[in-house]
Amino acid sequence: MAVPAAIAAWLLMHIGAAAAAPDAKAEAKRFNPAEVTQGLATVQEAQRGVATSLAEIRAQVGDLRRDLGALHDDLRQLRDLTQGGVDHNKDMREEVRGLYVESSGLKGDIAQTGKQVDALAQELGSFRLSSGIIIAVVIVLQLVLIGLTFRGRSGL
Repeated sequence: MAVPAAIAAWLLMHIGAAAAAPDAKAEAKRFNPAEVTQGLATVQEAQRGVATSLAEIRAQVGDLRRDLGALHDDLRQLRDLTQGGVDHNKDMREEVRGLYVESSGLKGDIAQTGKQVDALAQELGSFRLSSGIIIAVVIVLQLVLIGLTFRGRSGL
């Protein structure tokens, strides 16, 4: 980048010197062909340096473009993986929500079954009492029948 500044300084020096010279003899003396040739050689060398620098910069830009493309692909893959993870998490949440609803239903069923077992136990207790009373009445009736049977035979 210092080369264009050197070219500009050289041109300004010669243009300034030409503008300051009032007579043609002094002007001819100033523009020495060897000096001009040397200046042109310097400019050509500077242009070669600029061309070499531009070629290097173009190569670096190409490398950066390739690296940027690779980074872009990596970023796309990471985005896809992240989206897959988010979708998987949503699916898992839905599954957990379904399991929660199902377990809540099972808790309700278990509570209802517990109530039914308590009601059955009460009914079984009532049945035992009723059957005990009926058995006692049947035994008493059998004793009365046996007593009547023996009484009726003894009186004959």
